Amino acid sequence: GYLWAAAAASALGEADVATEMAERAGRVARVSGMAGQLPVVLEFVATADRLAGRLARSQAVSEEGLALAREAGYGNTVAAHLANLAVLAALRGEEEPCEQQAREALAIALPHRVGLHAGVAAYALAMLDLCLGRYATAHDRFRAIGAAGPGAGHPTVVWRTMPDRVEAAVGAGDEAGARVALSAYERSTEHAATSESRALLARCRGLAESAEEAFGEALRLHTNPFEAARTALLLGERLRRAQRPGQARAHLRMAWEIFEQAGARPWARRAQEELRAAGENAGAPPPSVLDALTPQELRIAGLVADGLSSKEIAAQLFLSPRTVEYHLYKIYPKLGIGSRTGLARLVVLRKAPVVADDML
Repeated sequence: GYLWAAAAASALGEADVATEMAERAGRVARVSGMAGQLPVVLEFVATADRLAGRLARSQAVSEEGLALAREAGYGNTVAAHLANLAVLAALRGEEEPCEQQAREALAIALPHRVGLHAGVAAYALAMLDLCLGRYATAHDRFRAIGAAGPGAGHPTVVWRTMPDRVEAAVGAGDEAGARVALSAYERSTEHAATSESRALLARCRGLAESAEEAFGEALRLHTNPFEAARTALLLGERLRRAQRPGQARAHLRMAWEIFEQAGARPWARRAQEELRAAGENAGAPPPSVLDALTPQELRIAGLVADGLSSKEIAAQLFLSPRTVEYHLYKIYPKLGIGSRTGLARLVVLRKAPVVADDML
């Protein structure tokens, strides 16, 4: 039921609600012992984590889902997790892994005519070009995603990638194309009411219409810290080029720190270069202490932050309570803490969007 709710929310342009429903489905699948369906459910959970800006958690979930899907022989689910991992590799600027995982996903999805997974794999390649500043190639790839028919693409992929398509069009100098994409995105999200959906639409307007106030509106609405950082970078770049470096620096600094913590290296480098051009000597920001955790430890830390006991975590991850306690025994010294309360506080801070009123 939660997966149907997630699909319905996606169709209405409510990415926030779709993410919440997918996460609930994942919890139900683990607790109820639906081991056979778990790799399929984890497709939705991994996508939800990525769309919410929880990139490390998305990586961990997809790695788990991929291993389970391969073991069970679920070819289409293998393609789903490979495609998601390819998008994450693109965000990190890792060309070879991105291209390899996207090719593997397409080799399964296209013959089976699974347009959703083929579309996400194509999106990964487009995002790789966008992240690395290859705007003309990215623009071509996004247009191809929009034109892909059944079996090679999917309407959900088209509307979800529209903000990136607008950015690629502007970067490639195709202002008319950006406005066309904006109009299409406005139509596809006309029923969306959640903050993040409206934030992305405002960012698209800022890009396509060169409207500075729209970027400010987006920053006030964002609930996703990663997307907030993307908006802050775009606004900071415009302010710096408009000879307003003082205003630009706060936005660029915020973007740089979030990208660094997320491991989105291409965008982090871009924000760092802009920050230096705005007159700030940008050294390396302190790394997030959570980066010291393994994917399994990160999953356990997230569940602790959600208030679950060791027994409940063990049931969700198909581990013994003793194994969970062993992982916690290793997690605490890595993070310099000694309690579940301290761990929960760290994880919640990492999840929280970093947008201060004085940045707007």
